[in-house]
This record gives sequence, structure tokens and C-alpha cells, in this order.
Amino acid sequence: MKFVKHTVLMASKKAVAALTITLLAACANNLTLPAAGEKAELKATAQYVPQQAYDEQGKLIEYVAKENPYLAIKSRIDKGSVLLYIEAKKAKRSGDFKTAKQKLKVITKNDDSISGPWVMLGDIAFEEKKYSQAEQNYQQAILINSKNINAYVALAQVQRVLGAYHVAQNTLALALQLWPDFPEAHLNLSILYDLYLNQSNKSQRHLEAYLFLTQYQNKKAIAWYSEVQARTGITQSFIDEKVSSLNALEQLNIRQQAIAEHYVEDQ
Repeated sequence: MKFVKHTVLMASKKAVAALTITLLAACANNLTLPAAGEKAELKATAQYVPQQAYDEQGKLIEYVAKENPYLAIKSRIDKGSVLLYIEAKKAKRSGDFKTAKQKLKVITKNDDSISGPWVMLGDIAFEEKKYSQAEQNYQQAILINSKNINAYVALAQVQRVLGAYHVAQNTLALALQLWPDFPEAHLNLSILYDLYLNQSNKSQRHLEAYLFLTQYQNKKAIAWYSEVQARTGITQSFIDEKVSSLNALEQLNIRQQAIAEHYVEDQ
């Protein structure tokens, strides 16, 4: 079962240009990431699950999600690099990996302070099943810009493929340390806990977090939650009514489809 690929949500078409520049923004840092061959202890992640709060009168206080730190970065990027990035993205979408890589390598050669191109190079290497190369590319993106949260989910995905489940968990924990309200990090942690680490209780908590942060729009995830909850026996919390909105047959059909598709999904 694969991880959900990293995604960036765009509020409107007008935001495309600004978002493309943001994807290329970076800052240098000295972050040290765990390697796939290391013995890793699982990091605590329960503290990153959103909590519902109430005022003195018992009225529910609206939860306000924290801002994505990566999108908050403001940097001036060379227009030529932006254009090359857009062209590389189009080439990748059309399956022309050779052209995409050529354009991305020009960007990385001309400017070693932007991380976005390294993430796309990692994505291409992953699709080519060059997993070690993909891992190196994602790590390079994070070393350049430790706030590139998309790179963490992508890195955890390839670490999972390489069988480094504990290291993948650590990588996702780092992503949540940066952005506790990162939906895809919660979802991927849930899948990792459930299928690879045999910790269904933790899986349920992070799946609840994902559903809450995405406003219960993913029916596959709701069906998955129902299945996990049936195994844990833990009483459903604030998503109870959302889960019960799907009848048993619909949940079964979605569950079977999710398994068949290895739970790969671009939202």
C-alpha cells in the first residue's frame, strides 16, 4: 500500500503564479535527517492531533488551523527559473521525464538555494522506481529548505518503499513538528501505523485528525476510519456523525476500491 502523494491546495486560479514561486522558495539550514539504514525509535505524534476546545459556557470554540509555514515564505525568485519550473512541470505531466529533468537540473545548477526543483526530481526518480535517487533528492530539498513540508511526505513515501518504516514515521513526525495541521502527514501516519507498525489506536487518532482538517471530504478515508475503528473498539469522537453518513455497503465498496488502488490518491 502506497502513501498518499504530497499535494498543494490552491485557493484560486489567481494564486497559481504566486504559488509556483513559493514552491521554489528556500532557505539554507543544517537539518539532519535520519537515514534509511538507521535504527530509529518511533517519535511521539499524539501532541499534533487537533483538539476541540470549549469556553466557560460549554460552547464549542471554532478550531483555527495553523498556517502552512512553507506557503508563508516570501522570496524573490529569478523569472527564468520560474519559467523553467513551469515548463518542467508540464513536461513531467506529459510523461517527458527527460526534458523535465534537463530543465530542473538547469535550475539547480544556476541557483542552489531553491528546493522545489529537487522535490520534482525526486518525484520523477520515484516514478522511474529509482528509489535511492528519489530519497537523495527529497533529502536535498529538505536540507535546502527545512520548511518544504511536501518534501517530508514524499521522503516518507520512498522510505516506506525501502522498508524503513520507523524512519518514515520519524520523517512524518518532523513534518508535523513544522506544521501540526498538515492533513497529508496525518493521513500517511495513519496508514503507516495501521499497515506497517501494527498500532491501530494511533492510526485512528491521526485518521480522525486528517478527516477533521479536510472537512470530511474524502469518502475513502471515512470508510477506512470505520474499518480501523471497528478493530480498535475505541468510541468515535467528533467525527461520529460523519462516519455514520455512509451506509455499510458504500463503505465496503470504497474500502475494496482503496485496497485495489493501493490507496494512491492526488487530491
